[in-house]
Amino acid sequence: MFLFLGRNMADTLDRLNSSPDPLDNHLARVLEHWQDQKRSLGQRASLGYEPRDLIATDSVTLISSRVLSAASGFEEVDPELSYEAIVLKYRQRFTDEVIRAAKERLRVGKSKAEEFIRQDVQFFIKSSFFELFGNKEVRLSRESWLGELVSIPKFLGEKEYAESFFRKGSKAFLWLHEQPSDGPGGKGLTGIVQFGELNTDRTALIEDILLLERPVGKDLFEAHKGNENFISMIGGSRHTRIWPVADNDVELLLNAVQTKIRQIDAFQPENPDPSDPDNLEQVDNETSLRQVTLRRYQAAFRKALLAERGAKCAISGIEEVEVLEAAHIIPYAARFADRDKTENGLLLRRDIHTLFDLHLISIDPVTMQVVTSPQLTASEYRNLSGIEIVDKIGLKNITNHYQRFQLRNF
Repeated sequence: MFLFLGRNMADTLDRLNSSPDPLDNHLARVLEHWQDQKRSLGQRASLGYEPRDLIATDSVTLISSRVLSAASGFEEVDPELSYEAIVLKYRQRFTDEVIRAAKERLRVGKSKAEEFIRQDVQFFIKSSFFELFGNKEVRLSRESWLGELVSIPKFLGEKEYAESFFRKGSKAFLWLHEQPSDGPGGKGLTGIVQFGELNTDRTALIEDILLLERPVGKDLFEAHKGNENFISMIGGSRHTRIWPVADNDVELLLNAVQTKIRQIDAFQPENPDPSDPDNLEQVDNETSLRQVTLRRYQAAFRKALLAERGAKCAISGIEEVEVLEAAHIIPYAARFADRDKTENGLLLRRDIHTLFDLHLISIDPVTMQVVTSPQLTASEYRNLSGIEIVDKIGLKNITNHYQRFQLRNF
């Protein structure tokens, strides 16, 4: 059977390549591309039912049938080398219905691909130290991982289409199995990794890694048991796997990390002192991976402030939600246990937020009135001085900010 299919494939491609019809020649290039894609994934380079069906019908009929039934394999190939591309190039040979279907498939397919690439994180890898590094001795630290080559699992089943995206380098959540035999520090959802291009031996270079402040363990799966979402699906797999993730999956996973942080912080002393040097130790926010989590957490913080205080700038009073940002009184970059509590936040107009972060505007903790720096000469900002803040904010937090304001300006 295998030899028959192989001969049939070769005969089909020879017939299409030698045809005087340029559409047939184009179809041959598409089918050859499909074969190359399968070989690159380590699969047998068959053409499925195409050789059989092309014996029974012509190229136009075959292509029309596949496009109308959305069975042309478009998601797994270069859009320029697809049945849909043939339809649009030789549109005079196809019906209006087929042309509309081809346009829609290309539009949706391209937009989904572009959307996937733009995501903060595209993949989720479940593995162990040994499966990633082999016999190398590595510690669970950013310095130990940077520049290391690690083994990447294969995409299985219907997820194989994502191989072409990962091949060019991507970001992935990393889950390290929670078993002592799996190496040092297998703590579940441990970090986000930036990988370089995938090599032919399925290794990739770790270009950057963000270790999460609080790894999330199997309680993540318990919290989503029966929800039929991505998290519940990966919880049932004990083996090394890799999956593409949707943007809402990214949101779920990062929210789980934030929930873990809050749960642990709940056992810490209440109202930590913002002036304690340990609480103001800086977190590195410069790496692109750190910015991934910062953007997501900032969005969640803003949402909480909007829900509690309404869409209004605490200082200027403007009610345009599009220009309002969530300002942390104690900076998010500080290791401050209560940094994401709403008492550590103010909704501020974008430009006022910038001045607040620079300690050119602050709030007197005694009078709860706005104070402005002598460095600000524009009347627009000077006139903000004396405005009373009615939002409920932490007294220790704003006292710390005001002290820094005074150190900068007087």
